[in-house]
Amino acid sequence: MFFYPNPGDIYDPQTKTWTSVPHTDTFEQEVPRWLAEGANIIGGCCRTTPQDIEQITEIIKN
Repeated sequence: MFFYPNPGDIYDPQTKTWTSVPHTDTFEQEVPRWLAEGANIIGGCCRTTPQDIEQITEIIKN
């Protein structure tokens, strides 16, 4: 099973712009839940930053 999250921002294909959405959940909260649900691959999708991937990696290592 894999998880391929994005930060939840909304893309408007008409204007080709993103609208930021306040993020209530963090990778620190979500990654352990995804692992408990059986994730063996966790990546990132649109607007996920290298820092987000680094954070996911650190959480998995610990």
